[in-house]
Amino acid sequence: MKTLVLEAEKKGGRLNGVKLIENYPGFPSVTGEKLAERMIRQAEANGTEILCPARAVRFELQSNPKIVWTRDKEYHASAVLIAIGVQRKRLEIPAARDLLGMGVSYCPVCDGTLFKGQNVALIGENEETILDGLYLSELVDKIHLIPGNLTPHYKQKSLEKLLSKGNVQLWAKYEAIQIIGKQVVEKVKVRTLDTRKESDIDAKGVFISAEKTPVTQMLADAGVKTDATGCIMVDAQMQTNIERVYAAGDATCSRKYQIAVSVGQGTIAALSIIKKHVETARKK
Repeated sequence: MKTLVLEAEKKGGRLNGVKLIENYPGFPSVTGEKLAERMIRQAEANGTEILCPARAVRFELQSNPKIVWTRDKEYHASAVLIAIGVQRKRLEIPAARDLLGMGVSYCPVCDGTLFKGQNVALIGENEETILDGLYLSELVDKIHLIPGNLTPHYKQKSLEKLLSKGNVQLWAKYEAIQIIGKQVVEKVKVRTLDTRKESDIDAKGVFISAEKTPVTQMLADAGVKTDATGCIMVDAQMQTNIERVYAAGDATCSRKYQIAVSVGQGTIAALSIIKKHVETARKK
C-alpha cells in the first residue's frame, strides 16, 4: 500500500523530545531522538513517504476517498490513521521547561522508575493527579503533593486513599513557583496562596499532572467521536466511529502513555487497514 505520513513539526514527532527511554523492548537505554531515527529509517526504507513540516488543518472523513488538507495542499486516501498524541498544559514556572527530561516529567508511568527510593514533587489538582500519586507511592521514598489551588478538583475520598499510603505529604494551599537545579532537579520552591510565604522542598523529580488536551476541535468537526474528556473512541481494531478512519497512541487515552503501547495500537490499526483493503480488492 502507498503510505504517506503528515508530520507537523519534526520527523518522529514528540518522541524526539524524550531524553531517556529505558522501557522499550530491545533498547535497554536509548534517547527518544535515536529511537525515532531508527523507526524513520526503517519506515522510509519500506517505501513510506514522510512529509515534514506538514500540519493537517482540516479533514473530510465521511467521503470516499478521505481528504486531509494542509495549509497548501490536499491529500486523498482510502484510509486515515490519526496519531496526534496529546498535549498537556505546560507548567509555566522558572526551569520547568529547561529541566524537562532532567527531573521534570509529565508522565509518571514513563519515568517513575527513575526515581525509586527518592523524594519527588507531584503537582496537580485533579483525579488523575491522585492516580499518578498512587502509582508513584509504590516506587519513591516520599511524595510532596502540591495542588496549587485552594479548591482542588479531586474527591476527598480519593485524597484520603493516597494519603493513607504513608509516604505522601500534602502541601495544601501551596503553589509551586520555581524548580531549582543546574543540570538536574534539586529543589522546588513553593509559596502559600494566602500569606505568600515561601519554602524550599528537597526533590529529585517533579511530576506535573496537568490537564490534557487530547484532540483538536477540527477532528470533532470532521465527525470523529470522542468521550467526555476529548479522547478519541476506538473499537478493538482501533477504528473510530467513521469507516476506515483509525486512531492510535496517546490520543485514544489508554492512560498508559508508553511508546510500546502506541506502537502496538499502530500495528493493530495498520493490520486492520490492510485487511479492509484486501477484502475490498477481492470484491472488485
